[in-house]
Amino acid sequence: MELKQELQKRNLIYQYTDEKVFEVYEKGWQRLYIGVDPTADSLQLGNLIPIMGAVNFMKRGNKLVLILGGATWMIWDPGGKDTERQLKSIEEIRANGEKIKKQLQNILRRLEELAGQKLEFEVVNNYDFYKDMNILDFLRNVGKYITVNQMITKETVKRRIEDPDKSISYTEFSYMLLQGYDYLRLYQDKGVRLQLGGSDQWWNILTWIELIGKALGKSDARGFTVPLLTTSDGKKFGKSEGNAIWIDANKNSPYFVYQYFVNATDEDVGKFLKVLTLLPLETIEEILFKHNQSPEKRYAQRRLAYEVVRFLFGEEAAEIAQKISELVFYTDSKTQLLKSLKPEQAEAVFDELGGAKIDPPIHILEALVASWLASSKSDARRAIAQWSVFVNDEKISDENFVITEKDMVWDGLVFLRRWKKKFKILKRN
Repeated sequence: MELKQELQKRNLIYQYTDEKVFEVYEKGWQRLYIGVDPTADSLQLGNLIPIMGAVNFMKRGNKLVLILGGATWMIWDPGGKDTERQLKSIEEIRANGEKIKKQLQNILRRLEELAGQKLEFEVVNNYDFYKDMNILDFLRNVGKYITVNQMITKETVKRRIEDPDKSISYTEFSYMLLQGYDYLRLYQDKGVRLQLGGSDQWWNILTWIELIGKALGKSDARGFTVPLLTTSDGKKFGKSEGNAIWIDANKNSPYFVYQYFVNATDEDVGKFLKVLTLLPLETIEEILFKHNQSPEKRYAQRRLAYEVVRFLFGEEAAEIAQKISELVFYTDSKTQLLKSLKPEQAEAVFDELGGAKIDPPIHILEALVASWLASSKSDARRAIAQWSVFVNDEKISDENFVITEKDMVWDGLVFLRRWKKKFKILKRN
């Protein structure tokens, strides 16, 4: 399948400067870039949509250059904000940058494995472009080529200038000059001829292409944007939207991400499979066909969830998240599944689902209270009388039952359940 056709089928085309983008990059051996600002100490899923678009270029032998905004984020981006942002410290920006650089490298290596081929990329910090430049050089070599008239036509800047209750500092106003110089430097130093970004970057990309043409007298620089990823109700992924999916397992666990996508709507699941995975389009069609035979089984959502977690956190994390989900929602043989876990998977299940550490032998009433499955021993007695308590899937009818070592699944685990869906893992101290 040709580059343009695949991007269209995956819904990864929004705007592009000309058809030459596809002609040139179909042949390979070219370079393109994406800018990533260290706004936090972790990327979130919305940041990766342009990268998923770029992978389709990389699969054809092109190299991706990722620009880490170590310099640009010292002054912030005015885009999308009505008020001046508080500047972050240099130390925080650099620390964020190092974490994000590692995330980008890990993500691209996993995508390389999923693509089954070598993907060429490098990460460059734009702080290196500016650390030895003085203000006079910057104004002569960059500021000269972008007019204030042009800059104030940008909608986000225009709104801040025209509203008497808002304002924009010279610092934030200068942000777009730095980004324009990024493209100029990459164009000259690394032979980059294409910038890829989200659809909200289109105005900026055109401005920077114009800067290159003015500074060098001619230019074959081009631009390409991908649509912002939104759900069927119109929400986009992002921390400002309150539905951020972080690429840091300490901010949201792989299981949390897995469950998020298991709960995707039928309207969204096909779109997400095309944008957020590298599964062949034919495979995606097969998944959707099978899903439509029994939508209530959520076959497509479960495959989507597995693939996204595998992409973000790795194969092992995807397997653990899948097993936890199966344990909670999809299998009646919970003890059998628990016994099949590897040691690290069992530990992850305990950490994710919560439970209690115990010193066996322990009375069943005490175990129910310790794991918060009962509010008191009286409540625990009522649960047993109602035939709603299970230890390792075995119904408990005797309120004098004692959990001993023989009830422990290997590695000292016990599966304690009340009714069908309320359960905890007990673990030996």
